[in-house]
Amino acid sequence: MLKNLFKKKITEKEFWSWFEKNSEDYFQLDEKNYDLLFNKLGLQLSKYHKDLTFEFSVEISQGKREFIISAEGMISAFPAVIKLVEEAPTLEKFNIVAFRQRQNSEQEIYFEGIVLNTEDIFFTYREDKQMNCVDIVIYIKGYREENDQFIAATFIMLDSLIGEYDVGVKLGEINFEPYQEEKEAQPILNLVSLVDKL
Repeated sequence: MLKNLFKKKITEKEFWSWFEKNSEDYFQLDEKNYDLLFNKLGLQLSKYHKDLTFEFSVEISQGKREFIISAEGMISAFPAVIKLVEEAPTLEKFNIVAFRQRQNSEQEIYFEGIVLNTEDIFFTYREDKQMNCVDIVIYIKGYREENDQFIAATFIMLDSLIGEYDVGVKLGEINFEPYQEEKEAQPILNLVSLVDKL
């Protein structure tokens, strides 16, 4: 019985109905209520699709907070993000956004004890015309194979530079190597214009 409770799927309409009823709490977020509210929202979102996650903007702009629905880069969950956002009602205090969006280009990522900025990351690429994407090798200063934090931090940076959707759709195979001053490697910021040409 308890097992079935957690497997119960909800529709887009049911999710948004729940969110509308609780929206004021999420608009008024503060440090005291983050954990409780995020756990509740995470549970509701997982009832809709197990691979979706979310973020809220810290700042309120023009009386609205951004509510970002993300697939955490999992392409198989992209259709669920798109459908959920398309079905979203108009909410007075929220802008509903599909996928993590591009941020400003100069990035510094802090992740599990490491710091990466755009000057630490380089890439080479090969166009895959059949799949209409590029396969890339990313070279990272200070990276060692046993240190997965560098890879996670780099994916966060890629989402910030070109957006979660483009990372999933326009990048094909992604490999990681330590940076050893490869002559053909370009600064990671050049990836933005390359992806925009696809």
